[in-house]
This record gives sequence, C-alpha cells and structure tokens, in this order.
Amino acid sequence: MIFKLLFLISISAFAFDKDFKTVNDRVPLEFSYLFDSMKIAIKTDADKIKMVGLCKELDQNLGFLPKDQMFMLMKTEVIKNVLEHKFSKVRQFDVTTLLLGRLEEDFKKKEKYLSLFSQWIWRSMIAELKHRQTMGLITARSFNPGSFDGEKLKEAQRFQKYLKYMIPWIDRMDSLSAADFNLLATEVSWTTLRRINDRAVLFKRFSSTAGGDTKVTIFNIPQKLTDLHPEDIKKMQDNEAPLSLKEESEKQKTEASKEIEKITPEDLSPLSEDLSKELEKKTDVPLE
Repeated sequence: MIFKLLFLISISAFAFDKDFKTVNDRVPLEFSYLFDSMKIAIKTDADKIKMVGLCKELDQNLGFLPKDQMFMLMKTEVIKNVLEHKFSKVRQFDVTTLLLGRLEEDFKKKEKYLSLFSQWIWRSMIAELKHRQTMGLITARSFNPGSFDGEKLKEAQRFQKYLKYMIPWIDRMDSLSAADFNLLATEVSWTTLRRINDRAVLFKRFSSTAGGDTKVTIFNIPQKLTDLHPEDIKKMQDNEAPLSLKEESEKQKTEASKEIEKITPEDLSPLSEDLSKELEKKTDVPLE
C-alpha cells in the first residue's frame, strides 16, 4: 500500500508546468508554438518522459551550433515536416477565391479550439493562398497555370508545386474537427522533434562551422522531470492505457476551450522553399 502511494505521488509529480519551457531567443516562433502545444496535448506519463528525453537530447545536440544555424535549422525543419507529412488519402480541390473564403470562415469557427501550432498551420496556409490571390493567381475561376503567360506563368508554375504540399493540409483543414486537427498537429510535432535532433547530430559530426565554444541551454527542464528513478519510469510506461481516438478527440475538444490561449500575431512565417536553400548556404550539410 505504501509503495502504491509513493508510486502515485511520483506519477503526479511528473507533470508539465510553466517552468518547462524554451529559454532563449534562438527558438523561432514556429517551434515555440509546436513546443507549447505539445505540452498541452501530451497527457500520458510515457509520452511526457519521451518528450523530456527528446528535449534533453536537443539541448545537447543543438546547444553547440552557431545562432543563425540553430534558428534556421529549427525553422526549416518545422516547415519542412509540416509540408512533407504523408497523408493516406487526399481529396482534390478547385483552388478559387470561394475555397479561400470558406477556409477563412471555417477558421473563425474553429480558432479558439485549435492549439497554437494548429493555428499557425491554418494561418500559414491561408496566408499563402491570400498572397497568391493578391498576385492575381487565385481568382473566382479554378487555378490553372496554363491560363497565364510571361512572368506570371512562372509564378503560377511555382505555386502549382506548392499546392502539391498544401492540398493535403487544405483537405484536413476542410474535413477535420478542431480536436482531430490538433491530434494531427501533435503527430507532426513528434516527427519534427525527432528530425530536428537527427539533423543536429549530423551538423555536429560533419559541419565545419558547427560547434561553438559555448554550449547554450535551449530548454529549461525542471529537476522533478529528470530525477525519476528508472523503476518508476518503467512502471509508468508499462501501465499506460491509451485513450481511443474518439475519446482523445472529445477530451481535447473540452480542454481546448479552457486551456488554449487565442493568438492574433500577423508575423507568422509564410511557407517557402527558400528556407531550405538558405540553410544549405549556411552549412556544409545538405538537406535531404
């Protein structure tokens, strides 16, 4: 009985709080939204242990990189992993001003239930579409690169390449509830954290410009999140009982209205392949 009580105390102590956060200006806005959203979305102790472990590794592997490389690496990988996320089935859409208007109206309805990272994805996609509308590429007629010529044809062809990555997200924005979209964003977040760490390891090993003299701490990880006994960690992992997708969706829907803060920043970074090119210029390690 005493052991059970101590074990329950250790589990309740393993909780994310405001002290588990990023601690310097080397973290781009996109990553801040991803990190803060994961803290709210992650509920099981096993996933909390996994996230803390990943953040400790990121501290070790990113902390030695020069500021511009660290910032650009994190920014690029967040955007890259959103755009390149694999979807099983995707509906096709006529890209028109009507579609853009529908997405904007839908966003107004769902915004307060979306996590910060989900909001960033929505805002970025809509911003890209609005930018192409301003350029005259998106009109009341279905987008067709062949209907343009000259310089506008080049821009239309470039936009068509973007749409290969955007349409799957537009499909999910159009079809998923806010809670289910948050689950999708969390799935992408896990992938992104792992890949940022993998990329940082490569930079440390092979980049001639990596490895500054001073190691910088990126995350503040409270001691209570790192001092659990290995036996307690194993028991937490073995005793997880994951909720079904429907249960998790309903749970997040309820919690989102209470916990998610509404944001209104207008400086969200647009999606751009130029980020990858810029990162390659700054390092000796090409992006895959």
